[in-house]
Amino acid sequence: MATGMNDALSRGMNPRHPIADSDDLIARSWQRCVARGLRPESPVPEGLVARSELVDRLEANHRLLTYAQPVVEYLHQQIARSSSMVLLADNSGTLLRSVGDPDFVDRASRIALMPGAVWTEAEMGTNAVGVALLEQRPAAVFGDQHFLQRNQFLTCLSTPVRGPGGGLVGILDISSDARVSLVHAQALLLSAAELIENRLIETMTDAAVVIRFHPMREALGTPLEGLIAFHSNGTMLACNTRARQFLRLEANIAPRYEACFDKSWDSLLDLAGHTGLEPTLLRSHHGHNFAATLAARSLQRSTSRAGIGHRPMAPARTSTARRLEDLDQGDSRMIEAVRRAQRIAAHDIPLLIQGETGTGKEIFAQAFHHSGPRRDGPFVAINCAAIPASLIEAELFGYVEGAYTGARRAGARGKLREAHGGTLFRDEIGDMPLKLQAVLLRVLETRRVAPLGGATEEPVDIALVCASHHPLKELTDRGLFRADLFFRLSGMTVALPPLRERTDFNALVRQILNEEFPQRSPRISPEALAALKRHRWPGNLRQLRNALKLAVALLGDSDDTLGVAHLPQDIVDEAPGQEHNKQDGTSLRATEARLIREAVARNRGNISAAARELGITRTTLYRKLRQGVPGSRAAKA
Repeated sequence: MATGMNDALSRGMNPRHPIADSDDLIARSWQRCVARGLRPESPVPEGLVARSELVDRLEANHRLLTYAQPVVEYLHQQIARSSSMVLLADNSGTLLRSVGDPDFVDRASRIALMPGAVWTEAEMGTNAVGVALLEQRPAAVFGDQHFLQRNQFLTCLSTPVRGPGGGLVGILDISSDARVSLVHAQALLLSAAELIENRLIETMTDAAVVIRFHPMREALGTPLEGLIAFHSNGTMLACNTRARQFLRLEANIAPRYEACFDKSWDSLLDLAGHTGLEPTLLRSHHGHNFAATLAARSLQRSTSRAGIGHRPMAPARTSTARRLEDLDQGDSRMIEAVRRAQRIAAHDIPLLIQGETGTGKEIFAQAFHHSGPRRDGPFVAINCAAIPASLIEAELFGYVEGAYTGARRAGARGKLREAHGGTLFRDEIGDMPLKLQAVLLRVLETRRVAPLGGATEEPVDIALVCASHHPLKELTDRGLFRADLFFRLSGMTVALPPLRERTDFNALVRQILNEEFPQRSPRISPEALAALKRHRWPGNLRQLRNALKLAVALLGDSDDTLGVAHLPQDIVDEAPGQEHNKQDGTSLRATEARLIREAVARNRGNISAAARELGITRTTLYRKLRQGVPGSRAAKA
């Protein structure tokens, strides 16, 4: 055993690449693995981090993800078709994002090299992400340098990504099966990390002046420049590694401006307001001259405090033009859902909407779209439950002429390509077949799509919003939904409350009446409103909207107040307090079953008509019947 370990440690110290040939990184890592009791033959971990933990990590790192995602995708484009992938981990070693070649992504998933997995040294043995995280420096691990045997087909390069304050905020990694050019990949990786670090600095909202500088004027605007940001009082907020090197600043020290350059702070502010992007000359306290560009930002000051804490009422919008703030009618759970979605509206983070059928998931998705930077792009929706499984792939990816029997002569672009530059909304994602889940995952990782029957891939730039009435975590635990796709989709999850639990019911009724009948704006009597509130609403908002439209139709032209007589009969017949009576054994499921049974009976078995009355889709009604509504033919079958 000792001989084998010594041989392994010797292999670990073999300087096969300059990024890993100093300080015996690999040897130290192996020694730590042995000390922890890890065994080379350890199996692949069974699970990923808990969904709630991953969501928290995605939220905590949303700014890093915003500026890293484009760089990650660009980095992969430079090494594409080399059986490789690019990964981003946070400072805990949890993988947050990955983009890769489909063949390598499949192999990597077998060893849990995917978002949601933790690749610390303690969990995965010697690996580039774990070593770079512990050593706080670039690292590379090649083949059998990996401590765990299952990982030894990998060639991995990693480098830390540092935040504006100099601390490590993440790890950028390239993993491959050794087909990638290592020297080329190393240079790309280090440059990509610097690009992310620079973007984190130059987009700081509290920076009054940002200085870019380099000894050579020609190097300005390149990754070689120093970058430094100052507060309006002259205190340094952040600087990149090159700036520290140029100015000979110690790590983790944030001096004032006067400790960096000879020119006074007031003179610099005056100069910044006039030079624009034209380079100027700055001299450091060490006597070195630098060409520099100065960017000054105006400080926003409030001219009046009269409106502080007051949110003006948003103007009325149609259902297709609502923004997220328009969905806030006072219910605490909806306020929380809106708040969470607003935090990522401007970022490239997938949104997953959970909620019962009819709770307004598509309306929420549209509001999310109209609240973000893609608002002028297309909003394309596809309902996975409403399309036969055999046609979902064609609807999603499109097809060329003759791709399959019955295909249109001109082919079809598919929803993914139609949504390019905008938002793709996938409703009832939980009903998507497992086989197509794998195909969708590849598209999300590569951001490229080829139509059925076609050989040419096209890039797609989309924001992704998914929804499901199924708890996707439960489907994942039961093996009915891919775990890697689940973690890819659930960047941020919001849960919409069912209508029966909402505290803003009165406001919702008024909003719907104003939207559906803006010229008439009918009123509703207290008795009719009370009857509506007693109902359990299995079809939620969709059913309420249909009930109000029917009531106004029965109102006639001479009256402007909705009464109990105008409401659908099943709502009128529901006894007061029945929904709260737990002593007689009445449950929500039994109430829902009764309402469905009565609707089917009233419509003489016409499923389409019954579904319209209930405010749900035919597919949903069929599913509920199959689940066993007493007295239905579907249940008996």
